Amino acid sequence: MEKRRYHPAIMLFGIAKTIRNWIFPLIIAVFFTDTDGWGTYAKYGVLAILILSITSDILKWFFEKYTADERAFHLYSGIFSKSSRTVPYEKIQNVTRHTNLLHRLLRLTAIKFETGSKEKAVEFEVLTKEEAFRLEQLTKGTVQEAFPIQNTVISEEVLEEEDTVSEQSVPRTEKKTIHFKPTKKELIRASFTSLSFLLVVPLLISFVLKFDIFFDWSEIRQYLPLLKVWWITTLGVIGIVVISLLAGMWRVVQKYGNYELASDDSHMYIQTGLLSESAFSIRKDRVQGIEITQPILHRLLGLAKVKLISTGSLDISDETETINSLYPYFSLKQAQAMISEVVPEYQVQLSMEKLEQKVLIYRLLQPSIIWLGVTITLYFWRPELLGYEMKWWMVSLVLLILIGMYRYLNFKHTSYLISEKFFQIKTGAFTTTLFVTKRNKMIEIARNQNPLQRWLNLATIESVNRAKPVLHNKIKDIPASEANRFYEWFHQRTRDVRRQ
Repeated sequence: MEKRRYHPAIMLFGIAKTIRNWIFPLIIAVFFTDTDGWGTYAKYGVLAILILSITSDILKWFFEKYTADERAFHLYSGIFSKSSRTVPYEKIQNVTRHTNLLHRLLRLTAIKFETGSKEKAVEFEVLTKEEAFRLEQLTKGTVQEAFPIQNTVISEEVLEEEDTVSEQSVPRTEKKTIHFKPTKKELIRASFTSLSFLLVVPLLISFVLKFDIFFDWSEIRQYLPLLKVWWITTLGVIGIVVISLLAGMWRVVQKYGNYELASDDSHMYIQTGLLSESAFSIRKDRVQGIEITQPILHRLLGLAKVKLISTGSLDISDETETINSLYPYFSLKQAQAMISEVVPEYQVQLSMEKLEQKVLIYRLLQPSIIWLGVTITLYFWRPELLGYEMKWWMVSLVLLILIGMYRYLNFKHTSYLISEKFFQIKTGAFTTTLFVTKRNKMIEIARNQNPLQRWLNLATIESVNRAKPVLHNKIKDIPASEANRFYEWFHQRTRDVRRQ
């Protein structure tokens, strides 16, 4: 099988990344260091590193190659010390694609195949869209190596809009069902819900505080009396509000304007980003769990964030965020319905078991090391705030009330469910997290009791799921009988594994 070089543009991307990482040290070494002694050594040292890095990026293109047959990736790397690596497709857990502005200008993309194990992911930083599609289909077993890349005929419009290859080029793949694409109305509503427009105000304040770096205040102060004119002040406030709203809308539209949630019989797909695009696909049977998070603001607005737990790292570049989350502005009911629709093997149950009332008393009476440390510190230190001496006992009392409130909310929101195949827990105080996993996706459990829990007939249970890093979920102070049932329930996992 003939080995292939990576796309020649990988040299351009490597050089651009090297220059980006070393341009500021080079500027500092050239313009802000002495011309004698260590300054000269620093200047030539940074320049030498820059040249060697660029040379290395060029040489890598000549020596590093890859092949992809019907079973595995074969990667060949090294300039002086050669090494080869084989990654079977069966190890691939999920696929992430990213297309930044430079990729789009050159009609290229980047793709990452995550193995989900300690083994390094298979990453292609620069590929044509045709080749990226071919490699992704190979991992799904829908395209054969006998289908050569030079004979691939792909519609440019289809590549940009649907990322599907024409029927004349490849065999028919499973039809994708689009579950959600936000409308303009939903994007506008999301921009207000996210409150991202409020970021403009602190940014403006930060700019004003550093204003003297760019301008001379003595020339600006002569215009300050104009702010006393009511209509000028009104226009200024309206301008700031408009800019804030437009900035907030742009932030949401840029991130979710091209959002799409789709699935077929075996995979689910998430696409997001307007200028810089990212795409994520995962086999449904590789989803390790579902996590529904509600920060306090989302809970007040009835919204929820849904995250898919997978075994791979989803960051394909320094410029992207993980994209294994569904659209974060779903209502809670809409999010639950979307989970059932996209990943039907996961079911979120609303009816869950609450903690016993004695747990609240047990938690409230537990001593707080934080409260004790702060109280002792304030008693001896007596700090001042705005010129007034702080009453240490008042601060201590407020902190004690906040700690009690946190423990009460944590008790109120904590619940669990152990059903036939599912384990579901909800924890948190101000931010709540609901985690759902299947018994056959759990790799380890733990059951613990401290002396007080043993006296109160309580216990703590913990589940461990494959993820990167490994995901631990713990729920404290459930009845000991439930912890025993959980232990026995997990040991019946062999039944689920045999059925797979």
